[in-house]
Amino acid sequence: MDSGYIARWTEHLTVEQRQLVLDNSIVIDFLPGETIIKQGVAASHILYLEDGMAKLSVSDKERSTTFKIVPGEAFIGIMCSFVKRSFDFAAVAIKPCRVRMIDRDVFEDIIRYNGEFAVQIVHLMSLATNKIVRDLIYLSHKQADGALCTILMELVEIFGSSRFQLPFTRVELADTIGYSKESVIHSLSALQRDGIIRISGKQVEILDMQRLEIIGRHG
Repeated sequence: MDSGYIARWTEHLTVEQRQLVLDNSIVIDFLPGETIIKQGVAASHILYLEDGMAKLSVSDKERSTTFKIVPGEAFIGIMCSFVKRSFDFAAVAIKPCRVRMIDRDVFEDIIRYNGEFAVQIVHLMSLATNKIVRDLIYLSHKQADGALCTILMELVEIFGSSRFQLPFTRVELADTIGYSKESVIHSLSALQRDGIIRISGKQVEILDMQRLEIIGRHG
């Protein structure tokens, strides 16, 4: 293998299968803000994010809803990749990203002939789907303040820091938690006024994690 990044998900592959993946994949770098996947395009490859961070979103005529943040060393949209021959979501780089694009037919052939690897992929897909469903249900039962604090806590975990840049606009954030842009702006202002966060543009710093968690849990 030429990269430690893909070793974690290739542990059940034979040497020949690992080489087959390398021979039938390309690595592409994306800058923050660049589109990795355009919604509606043909799904000819399985995408693995070797390094960086990306957001997945679904758009219609009225709004764009971010439903997942993908950290490095993870598949991009693996739970959707085998459903149709086109992507029903978009992926955009949040940080500089290095993406391995693996030929879909080759990937499917390996799954077909390697049972242990197939089980591993099913497990990854199940985990990803379960988290999305759980998060959507959880947020739907929250008021605006609680939903916003829940998202902020998740971003702290994803970025591994109490300081980070919001990976979406106020409108996208509102659509993601299911409230109006005005509600989001009001909640952010209230959190800042109460000394729980500091925010400037898209830059956010969590000042009081304990209070943020309390609002996220009970709001």
